[in-house]
Amino acid sequence: MKIACQYGLATGDTALEKFQNIKKWGFEGVELTPWGQIDGDRCKFALSTEKEIAAASKKTGLPVTSICGGIHFDCICADAEKRKADVERMKQMLQLAGRLGATGAIFVPIFNGNAALPDLWPIKSSVELQKDLLVAVLKEIAPIGEKCGASVILEPLNRYEAPWFNRLEQGAEICDRVKSPAVGFMADFFHMNIEETDGPAAIRKHGKWLNHVHLADNTRKQPGTGVTDFKAGFAALKSIGFKGAMAMECGIVGEHNKVMPECVKYLRACRG
Repeated sequence: MKIACQYGLATGDTALEKFQNIKKWGFEGVELTPWGQIDGDRCKFALSTEKEIAAASKKTGLPVTSICGGIHFDCICADAEKRKADVERMKQMLQLAGRLGATGAIFVPIFNGNAALPDLWPIKSSVELQKDLLVAVLKEIAPIGEKCGASVILEPLNRYEAPWFNRLEQGAEICDRVKSPAVGFMADFFHMNIEETDGPAAIRKHGKWLNHVHLADNTRKQPGTGVTDFKAGFAALKSIGFKGAMAMECGIVGEHNKVMPECVKYLRACRG
C-alpha cells in the first residue's frame, strides 16, 4: 500500500520541484490534481501537463497513482448531449491515466445541486433511474479502461456533498452490476467518518472492487490531527489484499517541510 500525496498539496513552482518535494517528504507516489483551471477546462489542462508530469515522475522515480482533478463528469443528468460529452472527457482521463501508469481517474457520480432525473413512480424512483443510467454509462466507458489498463474510480461522498452515493456498499453495488476490471471504487477516510458506522468493517465487507484510498482525518486536515483510527483502517485494507495507493487529500496545518514528513512517519507507523 503506497502512501501518496496529491500534487496540489506540494510546494514548488514546477512539476519537477513538486515531485522532488513530495519525494523528500517521504511519500511513495503522486496523485495528479489539475486544479489550476475552471471545471470545464480541467481535462484539457490535465492533458496539457502530461509531458511535464511524466518527465518529473521518471526523474524522481515517483509513480503517478491516480488522477483527481475536481473534474465534474455529469454523466447521469437528463441532458443527453452533456452526458455524451462528459463520457468522452472521462475516456480521455482514463487514457491519460493509462499512459502515466496510474490506477485510474476518480469519478464522483453526483453532487448535491446536480439536476436529478425525474421520479417515474410507479415504474422507478429518481435514484433507481440514476443508478441504471450510471451502470449504462460505465459499461460504455469500461472497454476504454480495459484497453488502456486504467480504471474508473468511483468516489462516495458524505451526505453534505452528494445526495445518495455516500457509502462503500453503494460503490460495491454499482461495480457488481458493471462487472469490469476497469470500474472500481475508493474509500475516503474523511467521508467514511461521516457515513459509515464502522469504517474498517465496511472495507472488509465491500472491498472486492476497492482500488484506491483518500486519506484525511475527521478534521479534514492531515492524518494525525484528529481522532480517526488509521491503524484499524489500514489493517482492514491489508485483510482484503489491497495493494493500491492511499493519497492524502486534505488541508495542511503547519509548515509543509515540517508537518509533511511527520505525517508520512505517522502513516507508516499506522501501516506497519
